[in-house]
Amino acid sequence: MRFTVERRTLIKMLKLLSVGGVARHAHLRIAALDERLILTVEDYAGTEFEADVAEEGVCFFRHKQLLPLLRSYKGVKTLTIAVTSDGIQIGNSTIGRGLWEISLFENPATAPQQLIMKTADVSNSQQTFDL
Repeated sequence: MRFTVERRTLIKMLKLLSVGGVARHAHLRIAALDERLILTVEDYAGTEFEADVAEEGVCFFRHKQLLPLLRSYKGVKTLTIAVTSDGIQIGNSTIGRGLWEISLFENPATAPQQLIMKTADVSNSQQTFDL
């Protein structure tokens, strides 16, 4: 997945998604297809706008992680963002997949609309201790 977008527009759209408050752990879904970026945050909100899409795809990561990084590129008009199985590259910054909990779906047609993370259920497990 690879696209180029106006930094200012992307920041504006991310802020728009945050209106009304979004849980810190919420996942941002970015779909890059047909010269458009479609941003959604779980079931809360969505928006779309034009972008130069070089490779289509859908990715998910924590909503609150992207905005501070985008702001650090002050003075840059456009940014190229590439998401691979290894991580995400934004401008000159590369972030490992594990650090941002990135999920990538190369085929938008098979990508889920929402990412649901399963947590371990330890409430029903039995633990024994030798004393």
